[in-house]
Amino acid sequence: MDIRTLKENKVVESLNGKWLFSIDHEDNQDWHNRLAEAPENIIQVPGSWEEQGYGTNSSHYPIGTWKKDLEYEGAAWYINDILIPDSLKGLKTKLILKGVRWHTELWIDGKLVGKGESLVAPHSFDITSHVESGKKHHFAIKVDNRMDLALHESHIHSYHTATNWGGITGGIEIEGVIPHTITDIKIQSNTVDKSIDLQVQLNHEGLKQCKRSLSVKVISAEGHVVTVEEREILNHSTLLDELFLLRLGENAQVWSPENPYLYQLELTTYHDGEIYDTRTESFGLRTFKADKNQFLLNEEPVFLSGYVDCCIFPQTGYPVWDKEYYQENFKIVKSYGFNHVRLHGWTAPEPFWQAADEEGMLVQTELPHWSVFYRERENDAPEEVNLFLKRELERIIHNLHLHPSFVLLSMGNELTNQEGHPQLNQFVQFARELDSTRLFTDNTGFGELPANDRAGDFYIPTLNWHPPYHINQAALPDTTSDFREVTRLEEKPLIAHEHGQFTMYVRPQEAELYKGVIKPSWLDSIQETLQIKGLEHRVDEFIEATGVHMVRTLKEGMEKARRTPNLAGIQLLDIRDFPGQGHATVGILDVFWNSKRVITPEVFSQFNSQTILLMRSCKRTYFVGETLKASLEVSHFGKPATSAKLKWTLSSEDTTIAEGIQTIHNLVSGHNTELTQLEVILPEGSSRKLQLAAAIEIDGTIYQNQWDFWSMSRGKLPDNQSRIWSNENSLRSIMYGAKFEKLIGIKQHSHVQVNGVDLAITNRISRDVLQYLIDGGSVWLMAQPNEAYDEIPTKYLPIFWNYLWFSGQAGTTMGMIIDEHPALKHFPHDRFTDWQWYHIVNDTVALNLDSLPQVKPIVEVIDNFNRAKRLAYAFETKVGNGKLFVSTFNFLEKNTMKQPEIHTLYLELLNYLNSEEFNPTSSISVGELLNVFKLRSLY
Repeated sequence: MDIRTLKENKVVESLNGKWLFSIDHEDNQDWHNRLAEAPENIIQVPGSWEEQGYGTNSSHYPIGTWKKDLEYEGAAWYINDILIPDSLKGLKTKLILKGVRWHTELWIDGKLVGKGESLVAPHSFDITSHVESGKKHHFAIKVDNRMDLALHESHIHSYHTATNWGGITGGIEIEGVIPHTITDIKIQSNTVDKSIDLQVQLNHEGLKQCKRSLSVKVISAEGHVVTVEEREILNHSTLLDELFLLRLGENAQVWSPENPYLYQLELTTYHDGEIYDTRTESFGLRTFKADKNQFLLNEEPVFLSGYVDCCIFPQTGYPVWDKEYYQENFKIVKSYGFNHVRLHGWTAPEPFWQAADEEGMLVQTELPHWSVFYRERENDAPEEVNLFLKRELERIIHNLHLHPSFVLLSMGNELTNQEGHPQLNQFVQFARELDSTRLFTDNTGFGELPANDRAGDFYIPTLNWHPPYHINQAALPDTTSDFREVTRLEEKPLIAHEHGQFTMYVRPQEAELYKGVIKPSWLDSIQETLQIKGLEHRVDEFIEATGVHMVRTLKEGMEKARRTPNLAGIQLLDIRDFPGQGHATVGILDVFWNSKRVITPEVFSQFNSQTILLMRSCKRTYFVGETLKASLEVSHFGKPATSAKLKWTLSSEDTTIAEGIQTIHNLVSGHNTELTQLEVILPEGSSRKLQLAAAIEIDGTIYQNQWDFWSMSRGKLPDNQSRIWSNENSLRSIMYGAKFEKLIGIKQHSHVQVNGVDLAITNRISRDVLQYLIDGGSVWLMAQPNEAYDEIPTKYLPIFWNYLWFSGQAGTTMGMIIDEHPALKHFPHDRFTDWQWYHIVNDTVALNLDSLPQVKPIVEVIDNFNRAKRLAYAFETKVGNGKLFVSTFNFLEKNTMKQPEIHTLYLELLNYLNSEEFNPTSSISVGELLNVFKLRSLY
C-alpha cells in the first residue's frame, strides 16, 4: 500500500486473540530472554485473568461486598511471535495496550522497549525502531496489577467496586502513523458566533523540502460540507501550530444533552499537490463555563441533574470496552431526567466517551484516587504520588479534549480536610494551563466553604453534612427548608455531593443475575439471617414497603436541594445500588441497570429535570377547618420562557377541594420563580389524605408534580373519661377528668381490688400495673426509651448508606408496614411510611418482638437486613386475664401532642381501647412480658 495515498493517517492492526501466558507468582520470570521457549498456558485478549481461570480463591469471605471466584495480584506475562504486516512499512509504529492496570513492560526480541503506567489511559509504546515489516518478532508483555502506590480506594480498583482486576481487558493493537503529519488538534467553540477556533499541530521533523498545504473541512451529521478552508504551510520548523477560525453558519447546531449533535472535522495535508494524509475527528459545537454561581451551557443556564458512577461492572469486575453498553445506560438515565454523571475516582475508557458524546451526557471525571495524602494542609503528599497524579492529569486532558461530553474535572474524591491543600491548588492551575475550555476543582466532597484560598472553578460540598446541616434533617415534612446557609457562602457554582444515600431492603432475586466471576457474597450472610429468623417469606413485603419509603424520602431530599437558591447541580449517590462498603441499597436501579420497580422514569423525572415544580409549606398536616397554606415555585433552566400557564388542584381521592389557573409572567431561566401562594380552607369531615397536584405549561411543554397533605379530624374524648387512670402527668392537657395517680390498686403495701377504671395508661410496667393487668384490666403502655431490654432507637428517615458501614448512626431501620387494624381504621394511611407519621415516630424507639413470635405488630418497623430484628412501634396482646396495648409513639411530649396527626391518632387509639373492638388475638405469659420490659418498683 502506498502510504502517501491513504485516506486516513494511520493503520491499525489488531493483535487480539490467543496469547501464551504465564502467571509470575514470585516476580522472577524472564520470558523476555527465553526466546526459544514458551509458556504452556493460553489466554484470550481482551479479557481478565480471573475470567479465564487464573488466580486462586481466597479464604476472605466479605459480608459487606461482593467476592471474585478467583483473584490474583502480581505480575503476569503475555508471549507471542508477531508478523509485522507490510501495511506498516514506513510508518511510525506503536503498540497500544488497552484496559490494563497498572504497570506494564514491553520487550521485543529480548530488548526492553519501554515501561507503561496509567489507570486512566491506554499504555502506548513506540516500536518503530524495534520491528521490521514482513518479519516476525518475539513480543513479551509484562502486566503487573499490584498497588504500586497507596491509592487503594480509587473505584477503578477498590475491592468494593471494580475489584483488583488484572489483564488486558481492552485489547492489543499495533498502530502505524504516517511520519511528518498531524500530531494534535485542539478546538475552542464559540456558540454565539457559531464558530470554532482550531489549532492544528504538525510534525515536520526530517521532512524533505516540498510544497505543503493543509485543508480543513467541517461536515455536518447529515454528510453535508459546512465549510472548507485551505492554506499553504510556509514554516519549515519541526513543530508547527496552524490556527484557523472556522464559521459554521447561523444555522449551525450546538451540542447539548437535548441535542447531542456532532460534526466531523476532516483535516487533509498535501505534499506537492498530492494528498499526503487525512485525519477525521468528531466534535460538538459546545461551550461550558461558570458565570458566578451558575453553569452556562451554550450561554444558557443549565442545572446538572447528576448521578455518581462508581465503576461498577458486576459481570466483569472491570470497565467494559463496549460503546453500545454505555449508550444503553445513558438512555436509561436520561429517561429518569439525568443530564450529568460524575465518575467517582476513575476515568472511563474511550467507548464511554463516544457514547456520552452521541447520547448527550455532561461528564465530570476524576483523578484515580481517594487517598489521605492531601488531608493535612501543612504536609506535602509523597513526591511519587504527586508526580504520578500529575502525569495522569496530563493524559486525561490530552485524551479527552475533543469530547464535548467532558466538561468538569476534579482532582479526586474527598481528599482534603476543611481548608484544602496547596498541592491540589497546583493541580487545578496546571489543568487550566493544559485546557482552558474545561472547569476544574480541587476535590469532590471535602473542604468547607467559604473556599478562601482553595482553587476551583466550582465546588462540590456535601450539603447534608456541611455546617449547619446534618444528615438527620436531610428530608423533612417542612418543605420550606433548603440549603441556602451553604450556598450563601460561595459565589462560584456549587454541586451537591453524593446527595441522597437513602436505602431500601435487599433484593435476593438479583443473585441469579451474576453470570461472571463476581458473586454477591454479602447476600449469603443476609439470607442465612433471614432463614434462621423465619423472615424469608416476608422479604417481598419489606422490599415494597422500604422501596416506597426510600422514594418518598428521596423525592423530598432532592426537592430540598432544588429549592436552594444558587445551587448549580446535584450528584445523586446513586441511581444504582453500591455493591460494597457494607452493600448500600441506595439505587432505584440495581447494579445491572435494571429497574427495581419502585418508581417509573416518568414520575422520577418530575423532580429531576431541567424544569421542575416545587412546593413550600411549613407542614403537611392540618386540622379540618384550618387553612392550608403553601406556595408553588418553578425551577427552570435552559431557554428563557416566552409563555407559561400554571394549573393546580387540591383533591381528596376523586373530590376536588380547590383549584386554580393563572398565566405566569417574567419566568426567568436559571433561578427559582415563585408562581403563586395557596390558601385553602379544608372542609369538615373525617381525617383523610389530600393531594396537591400542579402542572405548568412552558412554551408548549407540560411539567407536573404532586405532594401529599393530610387533614385530621379533631376527635373526641371518650364518654368514660373519668374511668381512665394514668400515672403520666403530661397527659393532663388532653385527658380532662381522668384519674391521675402514682399507683393503681395499691394501699400501703398491699394490692386492693380496682373499681371504676376501664383503662389504665402508663409509661412503664410496674408491680401495681402488672397486677391490674393480670386481674383483667386493660392497659395502654406508652413505652418510653430505656423501659425495654432490647429497644432500637429510630429516626423517621431510612438508614443512611447501611448498617455495617455506619452502625452508630441515630436511626438504623428502614420504614414501616402499617396493619389494616381496627385501631387505625380512622387514621389515614396507605400501609407505608409517609410524612403524616414523621412527628409520631421520629426520635422514638422500636421494640424487639423476636421473643414474642405469636404477637403480630400493628405498626411494624422494618429493621435493616443485616440485623433483621422483628420490631414494632405498636402491638397488642393478652396477658393473664387482661388486655395490653403497647405503643412507643411520641405521645408524652406536650409540644408534639398538639400536632394534628398526633392529637388525632391519640384520640383514635384511646377510643379504640375503650371499645369492644379491643380484643387481642394473641396471648403472652408474664415471663414473656418481663423478658421484653423492665419491671419497675413502686417507689
